[in-house]
Amino acid sequence: MSVINITKVAHFSGHNGPIYSLSHAILPNEFYSGGNDGYVVLWNIESKGDGKLLVQVNRPVYSLCIDRANSLLFCGAASGNLHVVDLVAGKEIRNIEAHTLGIFDIRIYNNELITCGGDGAVKIWSLSDLKLLYHHQESTKSARCIDLNSNQNIMAVGFSDFKIRLYQLSDFTLLNTLDAHTNSVFTVAFTKDGKELLSGGRDVMLRSWLVNQNYKLDVDVAAHNLHINHIAFNPSGKLFATVSMDKTIKIWSREKFQLLKVIDKFKYDGHLSSVNKCLWFDNETLLTGSDDRTIMMWMVETEKL
Repeated sequence: MSVINITKVAHFSGHNGPIYSLSHAILPNEFYSGGNDGYVVLWNIESKGDGKLLVQVNRPVYSLCIDRANSLLFCGAASGNLHVVDLVAGKEIRNIEAHTLGIFDIRIYNNELITCGGDGAVKIWSLSDLKLLYHHQESTKSARCIDLNSNQNIMAVGFSDFKIRLYQLSDFTLLNTLDAHTNSVFTVAFTKDGKELLSGGRDVMLRSWLVNQNYKLDVDVAAHNLHINHIAFNPSGKLFATVSMDKTIKIWSREKFQLLKVIDKFKYDGHLSSVNKCLWFDNETLLTGSDDRTIMMWMVETEKL
């Protein structure tokens, strides 16, 4: 049996609007944030001081994805534009009209860049020259979230038509469609071993699907009082966090999906508004971004009894 201890260790402020996206940076002690103000900001977890403005785009930044190998940061905007930032030069080098509505998620797989947007499209681009390779249009409703299962060679995409669609990563063919939720799917996350797929969204349900049993529903929990905005596993895969419009952060055990801790304003001086995104720095360090315009850093320490 384990006990989880929570400590808030930093509070980053400087954005002029809600924060929608978080990303690792090149250096291990830094991270990026993107928000409604169009700012992409670089922060240092050790100095805990003011952030450094990297770029400003003309629309809210919904998604961020770092390409460490090429020192690039991809920024998905509410306009559907994909902004490409050269991290060495510290400036934007390309602006691609990738989608007709906002880009909600971006991932890199091998030599390809994957984007999904409010136009319902899932697009795969060549990472080397950003030429469009594949364009999937299985829905007219928003494609909201992506996760990759390299163990099973599968990509999951959650949609606002309440479905999760599974694609083969080798050629991006559509493999399966799950009637997953009763409202928009905002977040999907594979377990580290690739055997289960977690999902959550507007219907407040946290669900887990057994990958090797044709995505049989295994766990079905009303995890929050309002929308589940994001699910993220820590690097060990033993813990995961869910964040919600209900202003709370919840820490769960991967084993038996046990709720271990609820982080809120009253007990932990948590966020004042919807928590939109979370990012694990390591097994014990969690970042959360909120509509309250701030990012908080939490130590999540496990003690064995």
